[in-house]
This record gives sequence, C-alpha cells and structure tokens, in this order.
Amino acid sequence: MFLRFGILFVCVLSFVLSREAGAEVPENGDVVKKIGESLYRVGEIQFDAESREIRIPVTVNMREGGPLEYLLVHESGKVHEAIFTTTVAPIHLQIVMKLLRYQTGSGDVFNPLLATENIGKDGGVEEGRGDAVAFYFESSEGGDGVAVHEFVIDRQSAEAMLPGDWIYTGSEVREGTFLAEAEGSIIAIYLDPIAMFNMTREGADDDDRWGARTSVIPEIGTKGTLLIRAGEMRTSVEN
Repeated sequence: MFLRFGILFVCVLSFVLSREAGAEVPENGDVVKKIGESLYRVGEIQFDAESREIRIPVTVNMREGGPLEYLLVHESGKVHEAIFTTTVAPIHLQIVMKLLRYQTGSGDVFNPLLATENIGKDGGVEEGRGDAVAFYFESSEGGDGVAVHEFVIDRQSAEAMLPGDWIYTGSEVREGTFLAEAEGSIIAIYLDPIAMFNMTREGADDDDRWGARTSVIPEIGTKGTLLIRAGEMRTSVEN
C-alpha cells in the first residue's frame, strides 16, 4: 500500500490538496499518524489502509421531522436539515479518500436537477460516476452498526429509505474555494453538488420527500461513529 512511502508523502499530498481546494489544512491534519498495523489517523478520522474503511466521530442532531436534506454535515453547516453532525473538517476527509484511492465523479448523478431538454447537452453518463460507498452508524453506547438508510423515512411510502450506496461526487471548487469545507456539506440526501457524497435513489431530486425516522434514531446528543466502506451496489435515479 502506498502509505508505506511514509509521512513525507502524506504531508506533500495534504499540501497539494489544500492548495488545489483553496483551503488550508488545519494544523492537526498536517501529519498522518500510524496507530496500528494498517491503521492511521488524520485529525479525528481513523482509517484502515488494507480494508479502506474510514471511521468518523459523529453526534445525533435530529431524530424527528423534516424535510431532511443531509445525512451528515459539519457542525457549522446546515444542521437544521441533517441527522448527524461532526467536528471533522471536510478537507481532512477529502485527503483520506484520496489516500485510499477512492475516485470522484458526478457522472449522471445530478441529471435529475436539469431540465429534460438540457440533459443531452449538460448532463453526464453513469460511467462517469465516482466510487460507490456505504455508510453505517455505530453508537458509542454499544450495539451493532446500522445501515444509515434505516434512519431516513420516505414520506411517499411511510417506510424506511430503500437500501443503496452513495456516490463519492467529491464536491466542487469555485474561485479557489473547496465548497464542502466552506459550507460544511458532507453527505447529501437531496442532491447537492457541494456535498462530498450524493445518493442516486429515486426521489433524490425531491427536497420534501425525506424525513427522520424517529423509531430508529437514537436520542439527540448520542455520540457514535460513522463508518465509510466501499459500496457493493448502486441504485439509479429514475428520470
């Protein structure tokens, strides 16, 4: 694994990414610390170079109501629309995703936001999507990890959101600013080019369709870990 090239490589990559994104890497992100045989840490993020699994500390922020537009935001982001918040800097997560060789790409993910007549000209294709990833929540109070779709209710069916992965779309850079860092948008439910991850389920383009599933979500303030793993499946938006 390329991480064996050492700390110098990681520091250089951090610098390049921060310059590329137009955002300074916070001081505690300048060094990747080795904490196990294949385990490393960047800031508050822990990741495994072998399994490519990433662990992020999160806090339950919302457990009822809606509309719900985000699964996870930075604590300075749109907290009124998100189930979880985190103190993790999005630029740190971007660095970790790059180190683990996850590929970004929006492909056709945002096509549903375009007028039908503009998709051929301005839209993308499925082959251009970034890597699919899956999210799980582990409460610090114990218990098994829960796939995060279980925490979201589909208001059309009054049932839990259907299973499926998210796509690593990677956010946008505008005028030298990494927008995920500026806005704090990390995992979107309603399609958002600024967020780092977006879903491709039917209804991803409906900002009023999703709500918090109270019967499953732990109490507000509950601490836990969000796991990111390589995805196994994809679901496509129906235009």
